[in-house]
Amino acid sequence: MKILFIGDVVGSPGRDLVKEYVPRLKDKYRPTVTIINGENAASGKGINEKIYRSFLEAGAQAVTLGNHAWDKREIFEFIEDAKYLVRPANYPNEVPGKGIVYLRVNQDEVAVINLQGRTFLPPIDCPFRKADELIEEASKRTSIIFVDFHAEATSEKLAMGWYLDGRVSAVVGTHTHVQTSDERILPGGTAILPMPG
Repeated sequence: MKILFIGDVVGSPGRDLVKEYVPRLKDKYRPTVTIINGENAASGKGINEKIYRSFLEAGAQAVTLGNHAWDKREIFEFIEDAKYLVRPANYPNEVPGKGIVYLRVNQDEVAVINLQGRTFLPPIDCPFRKADELIEEASKRTSIIFVDFHAEATSEKLAMGWYLDGRVSAVVGTHTHVQTSDERILPGGTAILPMPG
């Protein structure tokens, strides 16, 4: 299985690149699943329904979010109906939206989980505990589990990768907009890229 992940898409320049290059990347690499982190897609902070739909039209099967998920108030008007929009799962249960989605791909199912870190970000529920809960749920349906961990500190992203090693397919970090290019496969088989955003 090949997963194409793009994050973070920032503002109109990022959206223009998605529109132009995602179809080309899909043509060239033939990914099974394409996921976009779109939490900065609307004027640099937040997302709206039009942008969410444009990412799906460009070829994404899921769109993840992060700490700017709520910056555009109109998200509350469509998030409950946005089947493939994934907000950080470790927000309190009363928060609208969902923190995990399942994508049907041929005979397989892919679980896409979105979590948000707590180091240097507003305090929310523990991402490690929420990861345990969602992985237990997802494992009953699929062995292909992708985690977008939206966090500030590289150390927290690495900690999550090692914590989930052998239990998920990949842990990819977003939020910092700095490419560290330190991708690796951990001993338990989990792919990790701490800071591609």
